[in-house]
Amino acid sequence: MYVDFDSLPDTRVPGINPLTTGQLIASIAYHEAAHAVTGMHFGMSLARTRVYTVDVDGHMGWTGTTTWNSSNVLCFNLAIELAAGAAAATRYLRDNNLLTLSTAAVVSAPHDRDMAVSALAKAGYPLVLNGPAPENGATWTQAETAAADMVDRLWSQITAVAEGLIAGQRRELTGDQVSNLIGIPNPAPTPTAA
Repeated sequence: MYVDFDSLPDTRVPGINPLTTGQLIASIAYHEAAHAVTGMHFGMSLARTRVYTVDVDGHMGWTGTTTWNSSNVLCFNLAIELAAGAAAATRYLRDNNLLTLSTAAVVSAPHDRDMAVSALAKAGYPLVLNGPAPENGATWTQAETAAADMVDRLWSQITAVAEGLIAGQRRELTGDQVSNLIGIPNPAPTPTAA
């Protein structure tokens, strides 16, 4: 089964966290870099990835997005790509001795989990949060485990993209820039039906 990325909802909810601004920007950069790198490895066509400021009830906050050109991807691979963000942000925190219960909560990314459940349900692929995997489906725990393994395997590429995001004046990279950083081609977009 495949899912069309043009149909994905945005379920992010901004919040407050215990990290410094620099730590927060870095954790978001690693999160978005993991989406970008894992997605490209699954054949998804990356448009851009970025970290940017938002106004949350009159207070400046930080967030990030990774956007895709029209792409088809296997359903379970989509779940892995979505789970990879939190896995990479958690590894960044752990590697920098910043991982606590409160910082782990900041990078848990329930919006990615909710997006995976919603998008895959529309594609007819059941993704459940816990319990046994449904027939012809999976659990979010399985996706998280596969994502953590993939993040570990691709850590040097994820780090290169995260560092590129952090160092850039605009904190934004195009798909071609990410491709150059990690040494794999950015897949061509999937043609859409007319």
